[in-house]
Amino acid sequence: MAAPASADQAQRLLEERERLLQNTQEEAAILAQQARQDAEQQISVHELVQAAETRAQSIVDQAYQSATEATTRANQEAAAIRGQATTEAVSQALEADRYSLEMLRRLSDQIRTMQTSVSTAVDQLEVKVQQSEQSQAADQRDEAARRALTSEL
Repeated sequence: MAAPASADQAQRLLEERERLLQNTQEEAAILAQQARQDAEQQISVHELVQAAETRAQSIVDQAYQSATEATTRANQEAAAIRGQATTEAVSQALEADRYSLEMLRRLSDQIRTMQTSVSTAVDQLEVKVQQSEQSQAADQRDEAARRALTSEL
């Protein structure tokens, strides 16, 4: 269960990173547009126009750098979360395997005990049936002998 939650968290981080990057790029575009508008208003002064363009490019560069850094951080965090989720999943699978092994060992012991009990009961019942058959055969012989004696008398 931990793995899907971590995957969802990683997905949210990636979406947040994309949103942050888009917002940063939009802000950069807005700032660049504002800088250009300011420069156009003061077009009569050549030095101010050049300063504004330089400032706009600086803002764009800074926004790009911030977006790149945010993307890098988001990717690192997502990788860490994926790694942790994988580790937890492997650990949980190992625990499940250990539990299954223990249950199978117990079941094997119980089956062995039951097999011993069934074998003992079969042996006892075979002896009882054999004794009953011998007793019945002896009774039949005795009955036949009594009939023979009675018919001779």
